[in-house]
This record gives sequence, C-alpha cells and structure tokens, in this order.
Amino acid sequence: MSMKLDYQPYKSPFGWYSLVYPEYWEMEVIEDIPAFFDPEGSGALQISAFENLEGDYNLTEEMIRYLAHHKIQYDEEHVANFKNEEGTVIKACEFNSKGRFWIVYMLSYKSRLILCTYNSDETPDKELSEILTIIISSIRFFKEE
Repeated sequence: MSMKLDYQPYKSPFGWYSLVYPEYWEMEVIEDIPAFFDPEGSGALQISAFENLEGDYNLTEEMIRYLAHHKIQYDEEHVANFKNEEGTVIKACEFNSKGRFWIVYMLSYKSRLILCTYNSDETPDKELSEILTIIISSIRFFKEE
C-alpha cells in the first residue's frame, strides 16, 4: 500500500475480543453481528463469536464443518495457517459460492471461537487483502482468569 492508514479500535459488546479496522471504514451491527466495510467497496467483513460449553474448539473440525455448509470439500492445501503477534493460530480459506467471493477466518482460545467472514461480488485487490490481514491479525481475545 502506498499510504499508511489510521486504524480505530473495536471491542466486542460482551468483552470477548478486540480488533482494529481502518478509520474510514464503517461498522454496523446486523442481527447482533458486527459488520465492517469500506463504504465505497463491494464487500463486508462480519465477525461472529461463539462459546463451546462442552470444551475447547478444534479449528480444523470447525473449518471442515463451515466449508461443508457451503458444499466445499476441505483440502488442507487450500487452508492457510498463520499466527498473530499474540501467538493465536488463525486458519483462513478462500472460495466462491453462489456467485460471490468468500474468505473465512477462524481463531480460537479455549472454549471461544471467532468466525470472520468476508464476502463480496469481486475478489479483493492487494490493498484490500492487506487490510483484511491487518484486521484479522489484530484480533485479541480477552483471556478469562
């Protein structure tokens, strides 16, 4: 990116996580799910948080389940794995479904799961891809004691 962007903080309503997103983006809550988007863009990043009362999450199992819902066969070679500065593992997968481009990101901490989905009418350019990576990498779980 040729220019440095300013980012603003966001803290989830229940205090489970925080993140940063570009100051020129907008945020809107739709059916209790925050959506972040460039008002001039064609897509939105939605963040959902879940808690498993029966134990910890397995990101691979959750990714398999999510992709199956979209009738996408899980293939480890098409799933990116990376860590943010905090050491949280992030899984990501891109696919096309029903004429739209999708990226799904998953992060977990113990019994909490964050599901981030970006979908758009078009494939993100390099600048948008970098912004999405910054947002997702900025997610921090507030760790319960």
